[in-house]
Amino acid sequence: MTINFHNTHFEISASKMAECPGASVPEIVFAGRSNAGKSTAINTLCKQRQLAYASKMPGRTQLLNFFHILKEGEPFARLVDLPGYGFAQLAQSSQSHWDRELGSFLAQRISLRGCVLIVDARRGLLELDHALLDWLTPRQLPVHILLSKADKFNRQEQTQALRTARQAVQARVDKGQPITIQMWSALKKQGLPELETCLNQWIFPEEPGPTTDSGTAS
Repeated sequence: MTINFHNTHFEISASKMAECPGASVPEIVFAGRSNAGKSTAINTLCKQRQLAYASKMPGRTQLLNFFHILKEGEPFARLVDLPGYGFAQLAQSSQSHWDRELGSFLAQRISLRGCVLIVDARRGLLELDHALLDWLTPRQLPVHILLSKADKFNRQEQTQALRTARQAVQARVDKGQPITIQMWSALKKQGLPELETCLNQWIFPEEPGPTTDSGTAS
């Protein structure tokens, strides 16, 4: 089955685990630093300009935002936009609150099938990106890294960015953490077919999709 991501609609926002909807369908989380382009990635995937709110002020929206994907009017999967991390303007107490809530969500949410991690290709994986990967390690939840803003690079620079990112996670892959990486540009829609294929395979693992050359870290 090929998912029509265009048929995705906002469902609910939650400020804590207790407010999240029931874990009744497969869910994919989108994570990343607050200026990495998470909301833009969701909008591009779903071919909707305003589905996920893209704030010009990093860290402004501190909610888990749920979007359900419909088929014949019924939800069969969800996308979850996690609060951006790495923002400097929030009080430390707020960050600690979200550390607890997000840690619980990633560790305990039984319906999670994978995490799309958006990383600015110009900066590579930073300390907080690795901290997120640490949260996911115990569950061995698949992670697909989008190296965003690929349109800022030429082909040679994109190749080098991929190589550097793979090297940064190679030790994790060697220990069994499933991580794949691709270049991504929301502006030019670069990497969209590869992302769609990955999410299809996570939601319908019994139906293998076409292979891609986006590459694993190994």
